[in-house]
Amino acid sequence: MPDDQTRIEPTVDPAAEFLEICNDFTEPREIVREAISNAFDAKATVIRVTAHIDKSTGTDELVLVFQDNGHGLDKAALTAFFGLGISTRRIHDERGYKSSGAIGEKGHGTKIYFNSRRIQVSSIRDRRCITATMDEPKKMLRQGKLPYALYGVSDSDAENGTTVTVYGYNDNAQKGFSHEALKDYVFWFTKFGSFEKQLDITQHDNVVLHLRGLGHASPDPERLSFGHPFPTENNNLTDLKKSDKVSPLDFYVARWCFRDVQVDGKPGSTIDIVFGIEGDQAKRQYNLMIHQPWKTWREGEYNVEGRYGLWVAKDYIPIARKNEWIAERSEWTKYHAFVNSQDFRLTANRGSIENTPAADLECIQRTVARVFKDQIVPTIHYQKYREELERQQLYKNAEAEEKDFERRKKAALGQHVAKHMGVLFVAPRQEGGVFSIVMQLIALEPDLFGFKVVDYDTRFGYDLLVTKDYALDLNRAALRFVEMKYELRREFSHSFNKLAAVICWDTRLANDDKVVDLRGEVRTVRITSPKTDAALMHTKYMLVSDTSDHNVEVFVLKEFLREKLGLDFRARAKDE
Repeated sequence: MPDDQTRIEPTVDPAAEFLEICNDFTEPREIVREAISNAFDAKATVIRVTAHIDKSTGTDELVLVFQDNGHGLDKAALTAFFGLGISTRRIHDERGYKSSGAIGEKGHGTKIYFNSRRIQVSSIRDRRCITATMDEPKKMLRQGKLPYALYGVSDSDAENGTTVTVYGYNDNAQKGFSHEALKDYVFWFTKFGSFEKQLDITQHDNVVLHLRGLGHASPDPERLSFGHPFPTENNNLTDLKKSDKVSPLDFYVARWCFRDVQVDGKPGSTIDIVFGIEGDQAKRQYNLMIHQPWKTWREGEYNVEGRYGLWVAKDYIPIARKNEWIAERSEWTKYHAFVNSQDFRLTANRGSIENTPAADLECIQRTVARVFKDQIVPTIHYQKYREELERQQLYKNAEAEEKDFERRKKAALGQHVAKHMGVLFVAPRQEGGVFSIVMQLIALEPDLFGFKVVDYDTRFGYDLLVTKDYALDLNRAALRFVEMKYELRREFSHSFNKLAAVICWDTRLANDDKVVDLRGEVRTVRITSPKTDAALMHTKYMLVSDTSDHNVEVFVLKEFLREKLGLDFRARAKDE
């Protein structure tokens, strides 16, 4: 190595990094999640979240206000609030374990506040009031400049607490901040909507939140109680069948809770699981944001499949769904389930657990699957649910068969038919019908199409194996294929090689149109009418090759049978 080495230390473009972190938050309401997390970390018991529109600036400016009665901010905490990667809560013991119990630890969360025109902070801690204002943080970051805050400190006799006001948030986009949509977000994706109460964790039971989103009918905020909403268990099928004989599972509710489950392969780690089965109607009784069929969509509404399933969480705040860990097919839509692990490593915006080492994720997934298989599936409530689900499905299948019978009956009565040699022929509606009518015709008139059927197979490949060499035995006869189609179109799903004919019910192809087979070979449609060739008994369709002497005849049954046999398909009479 050369003796004159120069040391290079990595540098950071602060404005660019701030802007990048700010833009990582793709769900605008994540600012509410961060504000509520900060309030919990400050040991608040009363939280206020309001959204309103201020027209005084000449535009409809979205203003968000977050208040709490927590322990407030001092200068160090205020610096961390506006700083990046600075956290007063990143406290670990000598073995590296997080010991603060705080939600926030990265120093990234409050950077979502920078997506605004102005940020105002007023906080009281131990009789000292600190106020700060940051103007145009988003604009300055876009210009490559680092925004700054001006602050002052004064004495105060007021109680501890913090108020943060954000002006012009997210370019004043109001979507998602209606009262009902905001309330739904609070209960599903913030600490206030934690599912920890189901695990008998009661330390936050006294926390209340006063919420007033856009369009709230009352001038007063709505008072919300802590905890994610769950329906009351209702797993007595005998009683449920009394109220709904057809679909009792629509109101079925069963729940299993497991606290401090040791992780397979990581005996030093534990997870908490809340697993619920809920029928769709049971969900709708407590969750008014599930869209009602045939009604106009309201802002923030979603379908069951868009929200329910198995959620992984940290700090009991849901992060992402992992339905594939336990569910097959669409069963997960019945699940209202959460798995909490403090070992999950989150991205800066808390939107993903994929920063978690793959081996750790595999251990947690394996543990969840084991608990589901060994401690949920064998229980009487789950088994009764599965048995009733199978019975209900059989009933629905029988009901579907009855509906299909009526549909087929109606369709049959409306079909067109024709008689030939005493046999009633039904106009086909799909390729299978073409095969059926062709086989009937060959049985009545073996020479009708000019070939003899040697074999048939409608499952794979071509439909018929035929020969035109009637006098020769099969070992010496030239064998060709015939393919059935309901309608002949420009794309042909087989090869023209070894194809003798195509039999279709109809076609919209015109003379000189091109047809391409699966190998890319192109044939030209040639249509010859008896009017131009007196020797013909019917209109003749051919797929003609420009490079081969082997041409393929097409029998368009609708025309062929009318011209060749005089069959006129008409509406079915009552006695037919």
